[in-house]
This record gives sequence, C-alpha cells and structure tokens, in this order.
Amino acid sequence: MAKKTGNSTTPLTEAQKKQAKVDNFARVLPPRMDKAIKAIRMVGDCTNPTYSYTEEQAVAVTKELKAAVDNVTKRFAGEAGKTGGFELPQ
Repeated sequence: MAKKTGNSTTPLTEAQKKQAKVDNFARVLPPRMDKAIKAIRMVGDCTNPTYSYTEEQAVAVTKELKAAVDNVTKRFAGEAGKTGGFELPQ
C-alpha cells in the first residue's frame, strides 16, 4: 500500500459527510444482519433433541432475545444505550 504524501484533498462538504455516513451504513449493515440472523438460528438449533433444557432456561433465552431486539428498536429511535451480557439460569 502506497503511503500518502501531502494533504491534497479538499475538506468534505456537509452533504458529502452525510452521504459518506449513509454509504457506510449500507456497507456495514448487511453482513452484520446476516451474522446476527445466523447466530439466532444457531440458538434455535439448541432446541433439538441433542440438548436438554429447563422451561426456565427456555424462557430466559427467549426473553433475552426479545429484549435485545427491543433495545435495537429503541437505539434506532435514539432512546437507549447498549446492554450487558446474558447469563443462563441453572
């Protein structure tokens, strides 16, 4: 990779900055969505007969997934921050 020399670029206009943010969102979102959906499907795979879980654990898992989706909804609305991790009840 060649090293840039000098500062020959002109500053971006506000419209260009906004468009760059739109472009970045469109670039990073699809692979993140694919990864999230795959992860949720993998959680669902834990319901097959190879595994055993309690009703309390099943409720905790689905409750946490719903809370994560609710949090994303709030974040898109500008209302919430990030949350902590998940602990499986014993």
